Amino acid sequence: MAKFKVESLADFPEHWQTAAQWSYVAWQHEFPSDTVQTYLDMYALAASQPTNRLVEVYAAISQDNELLGLATLIDDDELPDANEPGPWLAAVFVKSDMRKFGIGSALVQRVVDRAVELNYPTLYLYTEFAENWYVTKGWTKIRSTLFLGLLHTVMRLELPEIKAS
Repeated sequence: MAKFKVESLADFPEHWQTAAQWSYVAWQHEFPSDTVQTYLDMYALAASQPTNRLVEVYAAISQDNELLGLATLIDDDELPDANEPGPWLAAVFVKSDMRKFGIGSALVQRVVDRAVELNYPTLYLYTEFAENWYVTKGWTKIRSTLFLGLLHTVMRLELPEIKAS
């Protein structure tokens, strides 16, 4: 397995089209009105700093500049009837042949670290399939919810407070 780094996707516009295609295919069953352009627009928003929304997309990039995976830190992950204030870890995706190499863990940790840097007390997510994996990373189940007829688990991670120096 080649080494990889986790960086802002905004710095790798050459990967936006692939990332948008992956995201569209992965989540079209949950967001049927989204298109590849929906994701391209989100990447453009994330790249245009400052913005009035929290939207940061991180990418796992191999040493030979191959896109391996994605994860997003966002203020609102569009879960209907959610009472959780956010921010949310969202859209975690690792290329299927690159799973089990720690890429997902590194992406999630980068988003967690960024949420800590921004001094958020809690980070939230919802997942259709990966509840047990997130539990191993310290996340706690809050509740189950139906979204478009699919059962999802809403989870939270309590974040450490940064001490002012």
